[in-house]
Amino acid sequence: MSGLPVVFQYQRALDEFRREGQEPPLLKRMSELISLLDLTTTLNSTLSSEEILDAALLIVLGELQASRGCLLVRDEAGRFGLRAGRSLPAGAPGEAPGLAEAPSEIVLRESGRHPEAFGAYGLDLLCPVEKRGRTIALLGLGPRAGRPYGEVECSFLRSVAACAATPIENGMIHRELRQLNQRLSVKVFQLNNLFDISRELTASFDEETIKNLVTSTLMGHLMVSRCALYLAEGGGVALAHERGPRSDEATALLDPGASALVETLRTPQRTSALPLGSLRERLERTRMVFIVPLRVGERTEGFFAVGERASGVAFTEEDGDFAMTLGRQAAAAIEGVRLHRMRVEKQRQDREMQIAREIQQSLFPSLVPQLPGFELAAASRPCYQVGGDCYDFIPLPNGRLALTIADVSGKGAPASILMASVHASLRALAGTLTPSALMDRLTRFLYESTQANKYVTLFYAELDPLSRRLAYLNAGHVPPYHLGGDGSMRRLVEGGPVLGLIEDVVFETGQVTLQPGDSVTMVTDGVTEALSPEGEEFGDARVETALRDTASRSATLALDALVGSATAWAGVAGCSDDLTVLMLKALQTP
Repeated sequence: MSGLPVVFQYQRALDEFRREGQEPPLLKRMSELISLLDLTTTLNSTLSSEEILDAALLIVLGELQASRGCLLVRDEAGRFGLRAGRSLPAGAPGEAPGLAEAPSEIVLRESGRHPEAFGAYGLDLLCPVEKRGRTIALLGLGPRAGRPYGEVECSFLRSVAACAATPIENGMIHRELRQLNQRLSVKVFQLNNLFDISRELTASFDEETIKNLVTSTLMGHLMVSRCALYLAEGGGVALAHERGPRSDEATALLDPGASALVETLRTPQRTSALPLGSLRERLERTRMVFIVPLRVGERTEGFFAVGERASGVAFTEEDGDFAMTLGRQAAAAIEGVRLHRMRVEKQRQDREMQIAREIQQSLFPSLVPQLPGFELAAASRPCYQVGGDCYDFIPLPNGRLALTIADVSGKGAPASILMASVHASLRALAGTLTPSALMDRLTRFLYESTQANKYVTLFYAELDPLSRRLAYLNAGHVPPYHLGGDGSMRRLVEGGPVLGLIEDVVFETGQVTLQPGDSVTMVTDGVTEALSPEGEEFGDARVETALRDTASRSATLALDALVGSATAWAGVAGCSDDLTVLMLKALQTP
């Protein structure tokens, strides 16, 4: 007998007393002590937590001869869940009802407290298991075999609760650690997935490839058979990509209410939680039950919609977090693709504009003609890469020279194209017609071949170096400045209206004889209308002042001074229009 465990030795002694019909005064107490010792041994065994709790419950039920019992353990949210049970009524709930305020002392059914818990499990008694002043579990017992619970039984149960408190708390901690470890494992798995997909997303510059990749990843992680990506586009919400059974509804949701609803999405949610409307109706019709917004900073650019899991398992907070992070990566990747596409397009446009600039620059004279008794200078600065200003020197028969300066309405590439057409026409017709006939032919051509809001201002002059006569025609252009050697100033205005707005126009030709020291300065409105940072124009008066101040200088220096004055006037405001200047200065008689 000495080789048996202590519990078995005490149990054998009690059995002998009972067979002999003896009832020593300490028999009951010894039985309880043996049960407590057995309970302690069970609670500290290496069995699983569920097996330990179930075995411990059996020991208590056997000692008190109770018909049923259960053990309710508090979870991290403060709710009491059924962890072990014996002979409980059918349909006993997994979460104990009516225990928001857990008892801190033994409660009997007849007390009237916690009737829902007593009724749900068919109990007669609830005994709290406390640790550090907090109820961490409840031991529930059903009716005893013909005897009610008295103080002796309650005292035993208090001892049971004291023995069970630490093992139960350890089990709770172990359970929480195990759940935390599981969550950490899930997080590590998610992070690895996100890291892998981020590399694939950044390596792709195809939007459809990105959409396919993120929807496939989301479906694999959530284990769903259908997924759709909706993006906000053009004031509506459009189906951008779909995997799984097709819905055949690729049209955009132009309902303003749908677009406004998408903008309010902040967190993952069930489709059934959306307000009634066209968006919810479409998602329910396509059997999408869970949506995840795509957030870019503070904006919602769209959302994922997924179907129900085949397993029926509900979507968790971790699922939503993963999908939200994946959505941010997807939105950033799609935005990156669009920016890349814009960058490539801009590079293409820049190359085309550079080619256009080179072509336009080739239209300007490469050399300034040398005329006996005269000096010529010219400069042109487009406001953009290409512009609508034009000047040219065109040799004419008998040693004459045509000078022209023009300004096409508008700026940039459209203006430069029209300017090239005007330039080619002038080159082809100059010298074959009189100035007035030339302008009549040119304005008819522009009227018939350009839009109604397009026009050209132009100054055209033919110089005979021998007679010093300058025959000119001004078609709505800034009147050139004729500065006499004596300091007098006149403007060359004879001609007609701008070219291209009116079909039938009569042009008049003016004429001036240039004396030594005279100069004719032709400018576009990029000079006279140059704006200061305060919005004030450079104006005619400042042009005249600049010309008088440089009257004694060469044509080149005088022109540079005028351009420099207009540029300095604009300052940090920069150009507001193309700027072109052409200067003719008469020297001594040849």
